[in-house]
Amino acid sequence: MRGGIRIGSILGIPIYIDASWFLVIGFLAVWLSAAYTKLSPSFSLGYGAITAVLFFLSIAASKIAHGVMSQARGVKTSAINIKFMGGANSFEPEPQDPLSVFSIAIAAPLVSLFVGIVGFTVAWLLAGDAVFSTDPKIIETLPETIGNSRTIWTIISLNIARINIIFTVFSLIPALPFEGGYILKAAIWKVTGDRYAGIRWAARSGQVFGVLIMIWGGLVLLSNFSGIFLLFLGWFLFGSAGGYLYLNNLRQALMDIDAEASMTRDFRLVDTDLSLRDFADKFLLMEEKDAHPIYIASSNGRDRGLISANSIRNIDSEMWQSRTLQSLITPFEELDTVDFKTKIYEIINLMEQKQLRYVIVRSPVGSVAGVVDRGDIMRALDTKLLWRIPSEYIKQIKIDGKFPPHFRLVEISEQIV
Repeated sequence: MRGGIRIGSILGIPIYIDASWFLVIGFLAVWLSAAYTKLSPSFSLGYGAITAVLFFLSIAASKIAHGVMSQARGVKTSAINIKFMGGANSFEPEPQDPLSVFSIAIAAPLVSLFVGIVGFTVAWLLAGDAVFSTDPKIIETLPETIGNSRTIWTIISLNIARINIIFTVFSLIPALPFEGGYILKAAIWKVTGDRYAGIRWAARSGQVFGVLIMIWGGLVLLSNFSGIFLLFLGWFLFGSAGGYLYLNNLRQALMDIDAEASMTRDFRLVDTDLSLRDFADKFLLMEEKDAHPIYIASSNGRDRGLISANSIRNIDSEMWQSRTLQSLITPFEELDTVDFKTKIYEIINLMEQKQLRYVIVRSPVGSVAGVVDRGDIMRALDTKLLWRIPSEYIKQIKIDGKFPPHFRLVEISEQIV
């Protein structure tokens, strides 16, 4: 999803920043200015702002690296969204090999690590070995040895270096949604040859880490209110990992379930020799108001095509007795049909692209074996994934002819190659 303010593009990929960054930078500028008050009382807020902007640029660089590497590995990236919390890129197709997953995942941590090393190097060039001392008093004595100005820039460099090293370490935790989780996914995919096994392991790892962090936060909370942050972080990690697990299971189900497993016999065979009058009296007038019946024309033991029931309105009622259903048939050759082995993600894509309420499933001999609509797909997924969707809800989906957007079936099906 695109959003925010466009600030440019790289390799044809538009770059957006979220408006919340202005608040974040403002808050950080005020908060960080305290470190410079003694050294520069009149411009401490300015140095805080410089540190905050450099922090933003380091985050932006890592997210841009992620987007550029995605593009380089053949994964189409429609936009790079630089958010304080959230992913770098808009929704994009899954990489098609473990090396691509690894390359995309490692790009951002490498940039953060590089920025961290540059920050420490600049601090060392300004202040020497003192920057590596664990004694805070040595840093406090720097103004006496190198002057206030160089001390300020040393502190700025150290702040940027430390936060980027922290980002690097955290991002490499082998658990989704961290980049380390994607690296774990790539490794397991490479070893097992199963992409979805990699996602399962990385998502489960994320849930385990989430639980451990929440336990840690609970213990810290007994003596320090800062434990609430760890509880929130663990809860966020556990929930995000669960989301990846849901998407993984859903993708697998979409690729495993075929038309034969999801179709129903919810159609009616009608003899092509039946007059339009008899068809109207015996079928159309007997249907419920919200029903959308499917009529298949049959003669001599063979299915001939789909009866376009609504087309009867275009024929003068005085001719209904003399004309037969043959005049309302649309041959199968003019319809979009599928066979038993067609996967339901392909059916979803077909129905959405052609705006179809359903598709006809044909047997190897060409006869109509069943039909699949959106409600049938939801029922098949419900059975496979144990969603426990109420039958009334599925019935409503059949009537509406639309997938509930919060299941993301259309979006996910489009990304499966």
